[in-house]
Amino acid sequence: MDVTFVLVGLSHRTAPLEVREKAFIAEAAVGECVRRLVDRDLVDAGVLLSTCNRTELYAVSDSPAAAAGLFEAFALWPHELPFQIWQQYAYQLSDRAALDHLFRVACGLDSMVLGEGQVLGQLKRAFVQAQQAGVVDASLQVILRAAIRAGKRVRDETALGRKPVSVSHAAVAQAKDLLGNLRGREVLLVGAGEMTEVALRLLHKQGIGRCYLGSRTIERAARVAGHLGAEAIDLGKIDQVIDGVDLILCSSSAPHYVLDADEVRRIQVRRRERPLVIVDMAVPRDVDPPAGEVPGVHLLNLDDLKSIGRENIEGRRAFVPAAEKIVDEERDRLTAALDARASAPLITDLVDRVELVRDRELERHLAALPEDDELGRTALRALARGLTAKLLHDIIRQVHQEAGRNG
Repeated sequence: MDVTFVLVGLSHRTAPLEVREKAFIAEAAVGECVRRLVDRDLVDAGVLLSTCNRTELYAVSDSPAAAAGLFEAFALWPHELPFQIWQQYAYQLSDRAALDHLFRVACGLDSMVLGEGQVLGQLKRAFVQAQQAGVVDASLQVILRAAIRAGKRVRDETALGRKPVSVSHAAVAQAKDLLGNLRGREVLLVGAGEMTEVALRLLHKQGIGRCYLGSRTIERAARVAGHLGAEAIDLGKIDQVIDGVDLILCSSSAPHYVLDADEVRRIQVRRRERPLVIVDMAVPRDVDPPAGEVPGVHLLNLDDLKSIGRENIEGRRAFVPAAEKIVDEERDRLTAALDARASAPLITDLVDRVELVRDRELERHLAALPEDDELGRTALRALARGLTAKLLHDIIRQVHQEAGRNG
């Protein structure tokens, strides 16, 4: 590669939820964050992925020295984390190690729930956001498209992709374990995003009873609820339905708690401490953690779902080699393409120089032939071009091979 590909971030593998939620970058701030790094000449281009389980920057730079300062610069803004905390939990990878990591992320191999497919859609959206912000160059575009292609292949060609799971699967499974049975249970879903839609479909398969869907935007809630068999309510009015609810699943993008501990305490007084399971899938969290100490309440967050993720890994480990084979194939294909791009200017210059010398020598020898010797002129031109093509073919092949070894 003629550029340095670098990855900086943290994930569920290295950081607990209380750190990840502080590192989370809202969708509206993603473009500005990368733009600041580009304007400071730390990177030439970047794509920022921030989800419930990871915040990672994928970037390219033609200056390894500038890229080396990225770790500290990315920590300073826009996170709420002190640098010493960032230093403790974050990581930086470059070139092949960074490519491997990105491809594994796209394929669901680095997810908390092994093989989950939502991260591929999240990566696609992050890529589009970066393009719209004007912070993607040709090299990064090739890299991201290759990673997304690998993710699609794993989804379409492997058992890992044909049996998709997600955090929503883990949440519903854990809720079922705690409540014993979900049939006929009243449910409240907070948030109207993809995780909510997946959870709602799974809940219907369990035979739930009445279901409410609350969102800050009632129009969005109505649109999702309408085709998934739920009742849309304004987020500010959930207090009107919550007394009869057995299960609450939260996955909103609210910048503050949707349910604070005092509110949950008042709710449980009205409910006479009847059991209430709350699964908070949001980052930052939707539910004030002390709410889990209220009598009758069982509060779970993303890190509590890790045990389900570990059980899932054991059951799906046999599917991993096929996915890893795709990662290797697509990474090697990408590396070859990047090496070819790196050697293209050298090859173009070589061809131009050789053809200039050939044409000069050809004209000198053509001048020695009689003007009416058209057959001889044609043969000489063909010989000159044939020799040039043959020599260039061998040289160009060697250049590509050498670039591949060095890449």
